[in-house]
Amino acid sequence: MRRPLPSLHAFGLAVALCILASACASNPARLPLVTPDPSLGQTEHLLIATTRTPDETGDRRFDDARSIKLDFADAGVWVPRQREPGHIDYPGSRVDPASEFALSSYEGLGSEAEFIARLNARLADLAGEDRHIVVFVHGFNTPFSNGLYLNAQIFADFQVEGVGVHFAWPSAGRFSAYLYDRDSVQFSRDGLAHTLELLSQSDTGSITVIAHSMGALLTMESLRQLSLTGRSGVIERLDAVVLASPDIDSDVFREQVASMDTLPEHLVVFVSHRDRLLALSSFIRGERAPRVGSGNHVEELTQMGVTVIDLTHFSDGGSLNHTTFASSPTLMSMVTSGALQTALLGEQGRDTPGPAGTLAGLAASIISLPARALGGK
Repeated sequence: MRRPLPSLHAFGLAVALCILASACASNPARLPLVTPDPSLGQTEHLLIATTRTPDETGDRRFDDARSIKLDFADAGVWVPRQREPGHIDYPGSRVDPASEFALSSYEGLGSEAEFIARLNARLADLAGEDRHIVVFVHGFNTPFSNGLYLNAQIFADFQVEGVGVHFAWPSAGRFSAYLYDRDSVQFSRDGLAHTLELLSQSDTGSITVIAHSMGALLTMESLRQLSLTGRSGVIERLDAVVLASPDIDSDVFREQVASMDTLPEHLVVFVSHRDRLLALSSFIRGERAPRVGSGNHVEELTQMGVTVIDLTHFSDGGSLNHTTFASSPTLMSMVTSGALQTALLGEQGRDTPGPAGTLAGLAASIISLPARALGGK
């Protein structure tokens, strides 16, 4: 008897998985130490909090196993000048600091107290208005090294001011381990909540959280946890929470927001209708669970108090359109020129002549401000 053909849905899923698995393979990059040369690049200093298990073999520092104990470290990440904006060249067997990322320093920190002391010392070196913390929470399929390099690339290319904190949760770094990563998000929500609590007790003036993909789910779960356990004061210390391409079910996000008695002052979501990874995430679930980052419910999001930035028409952020927030030179120009910030404040700036006016007009066209910012209730 002839065996029945697989269903069209199953066949399409298999093809999609094969294509995207090959496109998104994330073998852990090495984290070798190099001697910094200011003529070749710059060092981005990042403090690290992680729920990963330490692993000192093969320049890994941390692996994909889960640790109930938070670990801390301080890394100087070398960012070469000779590269395309938004692009990361991982180090080969012999590192070329002129073109490849690496570490320029690394130190494990033995306790929360040492972590906070290092954080406060770094804040003290900044002018008062720059005493700001920016936390980055990486996404799905991200080895420790790759997430650290991405964080440093964002800081360098977007000229981020303030003290950088990298929260690394135990992603397996394999496309096939999607469910492992989902469980790691649940495992790590207390760790991120506690990290944010520690940061709120520091000498900082404000805190911004940038979370990508599945890291956005982790961030929202941690904020919900803080609210439900009577620690809303931590959330009130957050100036902004930016969810980039959030891999969150729309119904789940609605419930997360509704269960919190306070929201960050600014809650911003980057969306794209052309995000292929979020389309696959929805497809895996039978296309009954649209992802927040897909941009299908912009009006509802703004009614909830969310600012939406639509990157659908940005074509310079990679073939999968899932990391456009970090790799688009157009977006970098909008941020570094101040055009995006102006538009977020509801100011047009369209009449400015030349390239600045073009950027201002583009920025205004991709932003949907929350109802409360427009006088809504």
